[in-house]
Parts: sequence; structure tokens; C-alpha cells
Amino acid sequence: MPQLLPSLAATGAEAVEDSRPGPPQVQNLWTRTGELKRIGAVRTPHFDESRTREEFRVLKRHVVARIEAGAAGGPNNPRTALVTSASPGEGKTTVTLGLAMSFMFERDCRVILIDADMRTRELSRRMKLSDQTGLLDYLEDDRLEISDILYPTSVRGVYAVPSGQPRVTAPELIASGRMRRLLQTFHLGGEERILIMDSGSVLSCSETISLAGHAGQILFVAAMGETRRSEIDEGLGILHREAGPIDEARVAMVFNKTDHSQSPVRYSRSR
Repeated sequence: MPQLLPSLAATGAEAVEDSRPGPPQVQNLWTRTGELKRIGAVRTPHFDESRTREEFRVLKRHVVARIEAGAAGGPNNPRTALVTSASPGEGKTTVTLGLAMSFMFERDCRVILIDADMRTRELSRRMKLSDQTGLLDYLEDDRLEISDILYPTSVRGVYAVPSGQPRVTAPELIASGRMRRLLQTFHLGGEERILIMDSGSVLSCSETISLAGHAGQILFVAAMGETRRSEIDEGLGILHREAGPIDEARVAMVFNKTDHSQSPVRYSRSR
């Protein structure tokens, strides 16, 4: 196990050394300049309303069920989930945050939120981490370690990796072997960790295809009454050709922005 993989069990404001056998794991809460790391804000509108909270719990149970089933034996780790959409503005970042918040009720796992939407960096902005060292910085600079880009958040058991500074080489960095090794490293150790990657939309971001190749399961967000069926079909078709197979064992549709008389967030198996 890599020496510097942080232990996500530590949630206090001090570095805590892991007492388990093997190489020590340290929750690094300080930057390289000796400052206390910023705490990422994890909130989503209306989550405290019982209906919205329960719908995100339903979505969480769907994700957990696929993990327990091993995503039908697919080649990628089902604990790595990608949240995407056909086009921008579907509400995928809100779905990402709501799903992460629903894990605060779980006692046996930790969640790592990764902002991999290099066009808008909306997740980093909402978490107030957009100016912090993050994913792209790590992928380009071999001197950086995982502990340099991992941040605690306001939700117990949820941690964040911001996008880092924008680069023209972002698609190539996302497709690199260092990115795959990073995701694999996050899953090492005795803790159960779930990675949730907030990505760009399929029809506008080329790096989303590379991210889909890493994901054991994909949540495809569509805005009710707004997203065109042709865009959904085109987006799913691209994913199937470039990062497939895309079927109900790996992909679920998440319907966002539903009518107030209905549940605000709903999901179904891909067909």
C-alpha cells in the first residue's frame, strides 16, 4: 500500500496516525505551506426536506446494490461511479452532492467526491475549493501526492478532490495512466471507499469518455421536460461505442427537475 494514502477515518482537525498493521496512513489536514486545509462545503438545495432526502437515499441504495452485486462482474470497480449527462445544465452537480450527502447516514464507508468537469468546475465552486490544488495539478506534477489534493468537507465521511487549475491538456491528463492509478489507489486499504466523479456532459466534453472508461457504474442525469430524447440517445450511443458496453447492469437514468407533485429526483434502469 502506498505510504502516503490518507486514512479517511480521521475527521478531526489534527493529523491522526492509523494504528492498523502495515505502513502508516496519515490524514493530512495541512497544506505544504503549513496552513490548515480548507474544508469543502457540501450542500444541495432542499436536501433537508424529507421527500428529497429519501429520494437521494433511494438513489444511494441503487448505487450500493450495484456495488454489492459487483456490477455484473464488469472489468471496472463498481465503487467508482461517474455522474454525467447529455448536455450542460441537467443538474448533475446537484445530483452528485445530494448523493454524497445521503452517505452521511452510512457508518461503514467513506465517499470521495472528485470534480472531473474541467469545463465548468461547478462542483469545486460550490464546495468553495475552486482555488485549491486539485486533480489536474496532481496529474501533471509527479511531485504532488494524494494527500495534497484530498480535502475534508462539512459532511462527516465525505472528502473532496477539487478540479485544480485549468489546463489545455486536461483531456490527455484525464486519459493518462496516472489518473487510472490514482483511482485504483483510492480503493486500497481496509476502508470501504466510494468514488463519485462529477464529469462534464457527454456531448460537450471529450474527457468524459475517458472517465467513463474508469467507471464501474454510470449515472446519466436528464432534466424532466427539458432534455431531448435525441440528445439522450446520442449521449448513450457515444458512451456505448467509446466506453461500452452500456446496459442496465452499468448505467442508470436519473431524472432531475421533476414536477413538484412528483418526487424531485427519480431513477430507472437504462434500456
